[in-house]
Amino acid sequence: MTSALKNRKTWFNPWLFFEEQVTVGIELIGQVIRMWIATMGYIVRGDFDHIETWRQAYMIGVKSFVVVAITALFTGFAMSLQISRELVLFGADTAIGGVVSLALIREIGPITAGVMVAGRVGSSVAAELATMVVTEQIDALKVMRVSPIQFLVVPRYIAGLVMMSVLSVYAMAIGLVAGVYIAGVAANLPAATFLDSVKQTILDRDFLTHFLKSEINATIVIMFSCAIGLNTRGGAEDVGIATTRTVVWTMTLIFVFNYIVTSLTYAPR
Repeated sequence: MTSALKNRKTWFNPWLFFEEQVTVGIELIGQVIRMWIATMGYIVRGDFDHIETWRQAYMIGVKSFVVVAITALFTGFAMSLQISRELVLFGADTAIGGVVSLALIREIGPITAGVMVAGRVGSSVAAELATMVVTEQIDALKVMRVSPIQFLVVPRYIAGLVMMSVLSVYAMAIGLVAGVYIAGVAANLPAATFLDSVKQTILDRDFLTHFLKSEINATIVIMFSCAIGLNTRGGAEDVGIATTRTVVWTMTLIFVFNYIVTSLTYAPR
């Protein structure tokens, strides 16, 4: 036994690790694409549980209001404080409202909602579905000829698409209120001047970008959490691994696609 342990290779091979991670990533992306196609098929046919969809909307959206509000509030405080002080130095205090609102609508609102939902909902969904797999509840659904995607994924996806947009607008509004307050305190800027700058800066395409990012974030969180959860094998330890993988994948992809959408939708004002 001792000689066997001594002969075991304990050194780390970066290439094998990289190859393994790439393989796992490609396999996961394939699972997500197949699941999304199947999910859209059920949605187009209207073949899903409406009551479960409302329940998931409450779980995903309503229960996330507090954490999204707190995050958006203090993000708005910090961002507005920094922007206000810098623009005052350049004598451009009247532009504070436009700069703050643009950042909130195009970036902060969708990212804040996406990250909070990924941490609170994505991890929960992955753990729940992984536990169902480990305890053979998914096998029981298949025996009863019930599709796990139809029963578990579709209601969550529809609820996620709707509630992520609501949470993003909610985060944007909370951040804007924080911006108005801090601009008044740090730069003595009247609320009317702040809001007038907002009206002059924000365009319709900014709102389109906002909602596009929200829907992409919802797709990332729900599809990856469900795919990772339903493809978990093993025991209790694997449930924890699935939860961690979900948080890492969803948060990373939210930031990656945020940049991609920003670069594709950017145009001189």
